[in-house]
Amino acid sequence: MSKQFKGKTEDAAAPFLGAEFWREATEIHGTVLRCFDTENGRAYVIGLDKPVDLGGEEVDEVAIGALRGFLMALQAARLEALLPHDHVTVICTGTTPTLKGSPRLNFAVQVDRP
Repeated sequence: MSKQFKGKTEDAAAPFLGAEFWREATEIHGTVLRCFDTENGRAYVIGLDKPVDLGGEEVDEVAIGALRGFLMALQAARLEALLPHDHVTVICTGTTPTLKGSPRLNFAVQVDRP
């Protein structure tokens, strides 16, 4: 017996949490639902334990990815990548000035892998 699978791009889309979202002490908690590659690197869709407000809209799925400080925090946790089903806590811990002009966002991450 064959199996059939169907999907639409819109069903997999999630708004990105870009630099403008993050402020010191901002945090999210949730479960990694899926991973995908962008031109800037790997990104993760996270199903949030508690929705966040993005531009006046409550969302319960978000994407996070190519923020340098986030990737550095993952590396500090001895992880190269997140995996689907990982439960994550991501906290913005502040910023660090850079030579490129815009400051780097810093993060603390905790990953619980089932």
